Amino acid sequence: TEKVLEVPIRPGYKAGTRITFSGEGDEVEPGLAENIVFVLREVKHDRFVREGDDLHYEVKVSLADALCGFTHDICMLDEKERIKRLRKRVPVSNLTTQVLSGEGMPISKRLGEKGDLIVSFSVDFPEKELTDEQKEHVKAAFPS
Repeated sequence: TEKVLEVPIRPGYKAGTRITFSGEGDEVEPGLAENIVFVLREVKHDRFVREGDDLHYEVKVSLADALCGFTHDICMLDEKERIKRLRKRVPVSNLTTQVLSGEGMPISKRLGEKGDLIVSFSVDFPEKELTDEQKEHVKAAFPS
């Protein structure tokens, strides 16, 4: 006989989580059936990287924006479309991170709780040498 099983996947389940349907597999002898076990795999996301209950997100920033400030919108992964807006008024570097508490993955064993969203910044520096005029402007803007 054929039976359709619905696999209950709760938000926040991690890769490797096993979901077992006892006695729903092939019958090995009359009245005794094997178990069916599903093991979850995680699919790579194009914007977020999962690390436990936390999510990592990288913002690419021009050098001018890194120095002068910028606004960046993060489209979140919730069921409903939601935007988290970052407003940076102070300079950021490749070492800067910002932790948004409770904006990561749902914690499957603690209803209503979430991990953190850890935002890092990747500043785009010029790849060629600045002209003498550009160097003078930079030095004038940042006297030592």
